Amino acid sequence: MSWLKKIFGSREEVSNEEVIIIGGEKIPIDATELELDNNQLTILPDSLGNLTNLTSLSLGGNQLTTLPDSLGNLTNLTLLYIWDNQLTQLPDSLGNLTNLTSLRPGNNNLTQLPDSLGNLTNLTLLWLENNQLTALPDWIGNLTNLTSLSLGLTNLTLLWLYDNQLTALPDSLGNLTNLTLLWLYDNQLTALPDSLGNLTNLTLLHLENNQLTDLPNWIGNFTSLEKLYLSNNRITSISDWIGNCKDLRYIDLSHNDLTSIPDSMKELKYLRELKLGGNNISYEESKRINEMLPDVEIDWTH
Repeated sequence: MSWLKKIFGSREEVSNEEVIIIGGEKIPIDATELELDNNQLTILPDSLGNLTNLTSLSLGGNQLTTLPDSLGNLTNLTLLYIWDNQLTQLPDSLGNLTNLTSLRPGNNNLTQLPDSLGNLTNLTLLWLENNQLTALPDWIGNLTNLTSLSLGLTNLTLLWLYDNQLTALPDSLGNLTNLTLLWLYDNQLTALPDSLGNLTNLTLLHLENNQLTDLPNWIGNFTSLEKLYLSNNRITSISDWIGNCKDLRYIDLSHNDLTSIPDSMKELKYLRELKLGGNNISYEESKRINEMLPDVEIDWTH
């Protein structure tokens, strides 16, 4: 296979004593990178744990339902991709992989995460999208290096948690103060914790397709926010404090239960696009909004 040559160089022959077999392929025992994406793998051998020189392992797009505990032996791993499989749980041994900086278990059938993942404090990227998660663990606040979170740690700058079944968020999420991008759409959130107001470095926030009823005052803390997505909720009011979000360029408030928007939105000098269709805004109020925001492209489409 061409990927073997790419990863292991020009070495033509490898003795049986120096390899393990995965999916019918011979993998050199001293491999440092291994990509096995889209190979229809249904099971991994325990001998995978013998590849202790691996720093990068990608197993996406297979049909794996479990991972061997021996995966926890690969303590040199910095990157682990297990997206788009059929995993229902992750082994506790993953908590041994304390050098991981990138972990992608998205597009599986996970309903919960092992507490041992709280040990992975070097993570900067954690993507957990398209699973069946109903709650986030408190240990998420330990991951202070996360910059990218599809569910993560405090150095995290980006967090993807969309398309799960979350009904609430832990207060510890507010510890992830390095986050700049946060995806929480397509869940079942009815409220947001006040601690979320600590995430003052956010530039993008996706909260569409939940069951939120209001936008709290701490939205005014997000002075770096550029794009805000809140469509398809049950929002009846927007806090006046949104006027503090001076960098906002784009706001989607379509398909909520709004009857008006606050006057403070005229303070958003960089705002260029506002979606308000599918609300309960009267003709008189829509006229007032158009006059208040003459330089903003307002979409009233239902």
